[in-house]
Amino acid sequence: MTLDPASIAVVLASHGDRGGSEPNAALRSQAEAVRALTGLLVWTGVLKGEPALESALAEAAASGAPRIAVYPLFMADGYFVQKVRDRIAAAGFAERAQLLTPLGLDPALPDLIVASATETAERGGFAPEASRLLIVGHGSKLGPASASATRKVAARAALARRFASVATAFLEEEPFVDDALRASHAPTVVAGFFFGDGMHGGDDVPEAIAETGARALYTGAIGNSPAAAPLIAAALRTFAETPIA
Repeated sequence: MTLDPASIAVVLASHGDRGGSEPNAALRSQAEAVRALTGLLVWTGVLKGEPALESALAEAAASGAPRIAVYPLFMADGYFVQKVRDRIAAAGFAERAQLLTPLGLDPALPDLIVASATETAERGGFAPEASRLLIVGHGSKLGPASASATRKVAARAALARRFASVATAFLEEEPFVDDALRASHAPTVVAGFFFGDGMHGGDDVPEAIAETGARALYTGAIGNSPAAAPLIAAALRTFAETPIA
């Protein structure tokens, strides 16, 4: 079902990739998919680099739509989502733009992660029921939101009982991903709880697997999954159906 582009403009907000072979490729891909699914006008804006969040907001406002839905392509409602809030306000769009729940907190995301990990396991010759699922998040020294979101997703993923065990690890806090990889000899599917294949999702995790010699397969960043766009589209439909306060 398409939505009325005259009623809502959309800005997909992300950090902006600091590395990887194709910076912001996930952002562009998801924007195109969301446009196709919803029929809405969709802009992209990043906190670091181009296109800047403020430029995306200005273009969305110029479309004439009375409301702007800002969808945060982050895995937690933490430091960087607060930066998005602050910059929306500083740019003068606080009354017109509404910040939606970040992708990482979507209740449907754990099932997507399990499905992706199962496909990766079976394609690589691992039996999921005899393998460990290791969900790797960023973690942060700036607050608990990143680790908390990662652990909540892991707890939900464990309820599917698809893997022998489900654990978490982080890039910037304990337990670190390399330690977690060394801690078990079980075949492991590593699921990247990241939006895109930038420096962290595209480089750090594969390098940790290679350096530890772990018997592990990597799903890649969950934000790269084609199944993420329908989650974003569903959130935008809910927003569109919510009356203006």
